[in-house]
Amino acid sequence: MDALNQAAELGIDPSLLMNIIVRSTAIQDSQALLGLLNNDVQKVLHQDVMVCGVGGVSPKGSYAHKVLHHSYPPAYFDELATAEGRVDSPLMQRWRASQEPVLYQSGRDDALFPEEWVRLFNKYELHNTIAHGVLDVQRTLASYFIFSRIPGEIGQREIFIMKMITPHLHLALVRALTTVQEFSRLTAPNEALSDRQKQILRWINEGKTNWEIAQILEMTEKNVKYHIEQIFSKLQVRNRTQAVAKAMLLGLLF
Repeated sequence: MDALNQAAELGIDPSLLMNIIVRSTAIQDSQALLGLLNNDVQKVLHQDVMVCGVGGVSPKGSYAHKVLHHSYPPAYFDELATAEGRVDSPLMQRWRASQEPVLYQSGRDDALFPEEWVRLFNKYELHNTIAHGVLDVQRTLASYFIFSRIPGEIGQREIFIMKMITPHLHLALVRALTTVQEFSRLTAPNEALSDRQKQILRWINEGKTNWEIAQILEMTEKNVKYHIEQIFSKLQVRNRTQAVAKAMLLGLLF
């Protein structure tokens, strides 16, 4: 069955999909992309909230680098962050394993996901969600698109839509995010970290001590300690674990 016939079988207007594909080729900035997602894509998926972005992929999981969102609750990401600072939902874990669109419908699919995550997802009313993305050829970077609060029963119709539009949205996202200096933040530090402070944060994430960081970066241990205090102040955290967690959430460790 060709795509047009399959769309008709699923009750999808092919002209709406074509419009998304054509419009995505003209996207050059984040506001235009949000307009496409919140208008043209919304006409076919009917989502209430969405988040998309790019992030790193490693054996330890994924983490966000740059993010755009519409009404996605920031507190969800705060609660999802692990002690190591990773923000890696079961949705994205399943997507990495299959690279196929992943569905979650509250009540119907609860048994397929960890109980604690289901509780958290439902707490923020992110029911009826579909996620999909594009993994780069080196398998170190990925784009992702997550649409939530989709009305009614979700299934093959939404999977078909995501398969059709995600590759084109991916290219639009790559272009759009070049206009985002650091990270279109869900929560942002009051003051930007310096390049040196980001270097130190990366070594903290690797478990290095102040002395080891000083040797690696050819600094004094006292200077390293000063920068760490500045990192804590800017990120509004109290310790190294919290600093890594928040930096990971903000994409500062990319």
